[in-house]
Amino acid sequence: MPGPDFVAHRSVQRYAATLADLTPRERDERLDLLQSFAEYVDRDPDTMIEEIFDEETRKYRKRGFYTDEAKAFAASFGDEPNARLRRSNVIRAFFIANGRRLLTERPAWMS
Repeated sequence: MPGPDFVAHRSVQRYAATLADLTPRERDERLDLLQSFAEYVDRDPDTMIEEIFDEETRKYRKRGFYTDEAKAFAASFGDEPNARLRRSNVIRAFFIANGRRLLTERPAWMS
């Protein structure tokens, strides 16, 4: 279960609002995964949202970084490709809920 300090972040609250149709267990699994990702990249969720896009220039700054880190994080669990893609999609959904997009992850067979 995600910690109260983690859930208090504005960006996490936005994301959690999109999970309202899930069971509490499914919601907590996704928030736990997001919290683990934030620890993996050593950033808090609000910082991730601020870093990925420069409001002043209206351009993405660290989209490649977060795309690569989401993929590496998902792969660190070492299971089948579909499970890895589901994990990275949870991270993508967090960014989307906050108005930002990661680069599309292509399946290995498309590379």
